[in-house]
Amino acid sequence: MANTLNLWVEPSEEQEALSGGSPPDAKKRRILQESDAVRGNEAVAAAAASGVVTDPPADPKAPSSGSSFGQFSEKSVRMMQQMGYKAGTGLGKSGQGRIDLIETSSQKGRSGLGMKMDQLDSAATQFDATEEVITMPEEIVWLYNCSKVDDPEITQEQLNIWLVIGPAKRTIDDETRFCDPKVLQQIIEGKSVFDLLGAGDMRKARYRSNPFELIRNNIFMNRAAVKLANLDSMCNWTITQPLDRDGQLLVKDDEVFYFADVCAGPGGFSEYMLWRKGWRAKGFGFTLRALNDFKLEAFIAGTPETFDPYYGPHEDGNIYDPVNIDGFSEYVLSQTNNGVHLMLADGGISVENEENIQEILTKQLFLCQVIVALDIVRPNGSLVLKVFDQFTPFSVGLVYLLYRCFAQISICKPNSSRPANSERYIVCKWKKSNAGIVAKHLKDVNRRMFEKADPETDILELVADSVIREDREFFEYVRNSNDQFGRNQVNALQKIAAFCRNRDLVESRQHEVKNRCLELWSLPDASRTVPKTKGDPDQYIDKFYEIWRTLAKSVGLPERSLVPDLRVSFPSAHDWYFVPIGNANNQGKNLRSMLLGKGGKEVYKFDAKQRSWTLVKDIAIELPPKTIIYGEIVRELQGEGKSQIVINTLHIIDGLVLGGEDIRCLPLAKRNARCHQFAKALTKPITNTGTGDVISTASSANTGSSLQIRAKQLYSLFDMEMFFSSLKSCELKAGNSRLGYRVTNIINPDRLYVPYGLLFLREVKPDYMKTLSKKQNKFYYFHTKTKESRFPEQFNNQEKETLATFDETFHTRLFWEWTHVHQVQTKVEEKRCDQVYRVDFNNYLKTNYSC
Repeated sequence: MANTLNLWVEPSEEQEALSGGSPPDAKKRRILQESDAVRGNEAVAAAAASGVVTDPPADPKAPSSGSSFGQFSEKSVRMMQQMGYKAGTGLGKSGQGRIDLIETSSQKGRSGLGMKMDQLDSAATQFDATEEVITMPEEIVWLYNCSKVDDPEITQEQLNIWLVIGPAKRTIDDETRFCDPKVLQQIIEGKSVFDLLGAGDMRKARYRSNPFELIRNNIFMNRAAVKLANLDSMCNWTITQPLDRDGQLLVKDDEVFYFADVCAGPGGFSEYMLWRKGWRAKGFGFTLRALNDFKLEAFIAGTPETFDPYYGPHEDGNIYDPVNIDGFSEYVLSQTNNGVHLMLADGGISVENEENIQEILTKQLFLCQVIVALDIVRPNGSLVLKVFDQFTPFSVGLVYLLYRCFAQISICKPNSSRPANSERYIVCKWKKSNAGIVAKHLKDVNRRMFEKADPETDILELVADSVIREDREFFEYVRNSNDQFGRNQVNALQKIAAFCRNRDLVESRQHEVKNRCLELWSLPDASRTVPKTKGDPDQYIDKFYEIWRTLAKSVGLPERSLVPDLRVSFPSAHDWYFVPIGNANNQGKNLRSMLLGKGGKEVYKFDAKQRSWTLVKDIAIELPPKTIIYGEIVRELQGEGKSQIVINTLHIIDGLVLGGEDIRCLPLAKRNARCHQFAKALTKPITNTGTGDVISTASSANTGSSLQIRAKQLYSLFDMEMFFSSLKSCELKAGNSRLGYRVTNIINPDRLYVPYGLLFLREVKPDYMKTLSKKQNKFYYFHTKTKESRFPEQFNNQEKETLATFDETFHTRLFWEWTHVHQVQTKVEEKRCDQVYRVDFNNYLKTNYSC
C-alpha cells in the first residue's frame, strides 16, 4: 500500500483541538500510509490499534490495476468503449495518451512539488516508541551548594582572569565539552530535518505527536502560565510559597509577596502568579515595548491591579541597555526595601531558520537576565529562568556563577515544555549575599557586548574551563543534564518526523495525560473565559457577598459627632482608635463613602441616601474585583508655597472585602493591617510631569494614570498628644499656614495633607468595655448589660465575642471636626461650650487614666 493517496483532508490545528484529536468518522476515513521501512514500527502498530483505519482489502471483482483505467467503474469503461477507446492504448485520436499509472506525489508540506524528503524519511524510521518515557510527576534533580556557604567570595581578579575573548562564533557543532558528541550531532541533524518542511506541517505533526499538547494554555493567556504551574508543582509549590532554609514560610501572612517578571511580555507568568496569590502578590514587569509589551487587558485569570510594568529610563524595555538594567533595579529596590522574593525570566528571540545556534543568538539575553536577578532578588530569594541549550562554555559559565550565588539550583524541563525544543529552566533557590561582585563583573561584560567596539570578536568564556572541571559535581551535573535532555529531544524530533511522514499517526494518550497533569498542577479542567463584571453592581455583589444587602440598610447612617463631655463618648478610652481625616463635611456632605471594585477602573461609590451605586468617573481609581472598602479621597500635598503640588489619593479607613477576601469579622487592628498590606500591593509611584498639577503614573503606558492608595494609620486615644506633636506647620499655596499630617510611606516620604478632624473607630463590641485591672495589671472585658467581667482567657473565643466586626465599628464611629484652627492648639483662651478642644482630651485622659 505504499504511496496510497490520502483521501481525507488534514484538519487545522484548531479543528483538531476542538475535536479532541479523535479519529474521523466512517465518512472521513483516513487511509494509513505505509512503506516497508515503516511497517513493523511499534508506533505505527500502536496507532493502528488505537482506531486509525487502514485500507480495506482489495475487491477481487474489481478491474485489474494493470490498466491505466483500472480504478474506473465498469460503467465508465463501457461508455469509453462506445466512444472508440481500445484497451492498452492511450486516450486521444491516435491513442497517443499516457498508458502507465500516474505516481502520487511524495511532497511533504509546501516545500515544492516533487521534493524527496529523504532526511525526513530517515528520521521517521529512527523513531523508537520504547525510548519515549512519560514521567508524571517529573523528577527534579537539585545541585546543592549548601556545603559551600562559607566559601570565599569570587574575587574581581579571578573573574577577570577567567574571561576569554576570541573570534565570534556562528556554529555549535564542535561544542562537545559538556555533552556527548553523538547527542549534539543528533540534535543538529534532528532540527535540520525540518528546515525544508512547511511550518504548518511541522506544527500539525507536533500537535498530534506531543502527549501534553491538549493542555494548551488552560485558563490563561498563553502556555507560559501553564509551564510555571508545572514548575511550581515540580518544586513542591515553593515558587509561589517559598520557604526559608529552616522550612518556614519566607513571606509571612501579613507581608506582600514581591516578584519581578522580566522579558516576559505579554505576561503569562505574571497572570499565573496573580491567579495563585491574588492581590497579596505585587509584580514588577520589564519587557520590550510595542508588539512584545505586557497585555494587561488580557490578565483575566489573575487581575493586573497589583502589577506594575516598567520599561527603564529609555522607556523601550531593552534589557541589553545597561542604563535600563540599572534603572529597573533602582526602581524595584526603591519600592521593596530589600528586593523581590522571586524573579521570573522568560526571555526569547526569534531564531527562525537558525534554530541550531539558538544558544549563541540568545547568550546576551541570558546574561542580562542573570544580571537583573543578581541585582534585585533579596537574600534567600529565588529565580526561575528560561534558557536553551547549554553546550557552550559561555552558557555553562553563567550557570556556574548562578550555582556559586545560590544555595541550590536545578536545570529542569517540565512536561509542559514541548519535548522537541531546546527550552529548559533553571530554578535557583536561596540567593547568597556574595552576588555583588559577580553582578558588577557581568555588567561590565554586557557593556562590552552592548557597545560592540569590535564586531568580529566576542566574549566566549566567563569561567575558566579548569575551574569548571575541578568542580566534578557541577561538571557531571551539567553534562548529565545535557545528555538526558538531548536524548529526549532527539527522540521527540524523530517522533515528529514520523508524524509528518505519516499523517494518520495519533498520540492516543493525550486526554489521559491532560487530566493527570491538571490534577498534579492544581489547575481547573476549564477553558479561558472572560468574567462577567458588567451590569448592575448590586447583582454583582450578590454573587460574591450575599450579606451586603443586609449591611447596606445601615451603611447609610451618618457619623455621630463628638460631644464635649468625653466621658459620654468614651466610657472607656481603651475601646477606641482614631485616624486623621483629610476632608471636612462641607454643607452636610459626608465625603467618606463605601467603594466597590469590579476590576480595573470600574469602581463604584455607594450613595447612602439612594442606597445605590454610581460609577466613579472623575477620578481614576483601580481596585481588584470583589472589593468593598470604606475610604476617602484626600488631597495630598507635595512641596510648599507656590510650587506646591496637589495629588488626589485614596485613603482606606476600613475594609469589608479585599479582592474577594472577607475581612469583616477580623478585629479592627487586624483589618487595618490587612488594608495596609492591600494598599502596599496596589499603590504605584507617580511622578510630576512638570506641567502644574498634572500627575501621571510611571507605569501608565498600559493602564493610564491611576490614584495611589494608602491605608490610614490607627492611633490609640492614649497617643493623642504624640499625634499632635507629629503635625508640622506647612505653608499652603494660598499663602496661609496650617498644621499638616505627614504621610509615612516608602514611595513618597515627602507627602503630607491637612487634617480636618479625627474619626474615632471602636474596636470593642458595643455591649462591652475594655478595662485595665489595677490589681492584676491586665485587661478584662466588662459586659454593660449583664454586669459580668471576664479576662481574655475566660472566653471560648475572646476576639469573636468581644471585638467589633466591620459593621459594628462602622455604626458606632464618631467624628471630631475641626471647624476652628484653635481647637487643636495647646492653649485656648476662649472656649465654646458646644465644641471639643485638644485640651479637653488632655483633661479627660489625665483625670480618668492619670495620663
